Amino acid sequence: MRKKFVRTVPFVAAFLCLLVASALASGVKYTLENGMTVVMKENHLSPIVAVQVWVKAGSATEPPEYAGISHVLEHMAFKGTKKRGVGEIAKEVEALGGDINAYTTFDHTVYHITISSRYLENALEILADTLENSVFDEKELRKEVEVVLEEYRMNEDDPDRVSTKLLFSTFFRKHPYGRPVIGFP
Repeated sequence: MRKKFVRTVPFVAAFLCLLVASALASGVKYTLENGMTVVMKENHLSPIVAVQVWVKAGSATEPPEYAGISHVLEHMAFKGTKKRGVGEIAKEVEALGGDINAYTTFDHTVYHITISSRYLENALEILADTLENSVFDEKELRKEVEVVLEEYRMNEDDPDRVSTKLLFSTFFRKHPYGRPVIGFP
């Protein structure tokens, strides 16, 4: 039984690799006049759409004295726009059965919505409004800085995150990757 399993695994792995390569190959990529790169990949197996906006702004692009600002700005993007108040962005997406979130890496901040494909136009409009018309209320900024500080403290209690932070700070001593994406308190 074990021999059969061991012989089967490479074939399954090869098949999966071919499937992934095939899926990636059928996507469309182009650049808008404003420099934004658009990548589209259709998959009609499910009636949902995932929309992601990758902004070339992550912790590695920050000066050391502003370490963590990309992460704070990521949080603030959802705190309202000129036409949507605090909490309305997520509420609107969730009312359509979707999910909206974001994350920050060393090189990018990614904003994303997953929603029924019939609401694609809604998702695009909401993300565009969020990224183009965010309002940075001072009171909300103070609250969100506290949220990020709590996130930092929680990370300090997570052995995996602590060891990863140590690894990166050791290997990238003089490089922005040596600083945590979330910044310092």
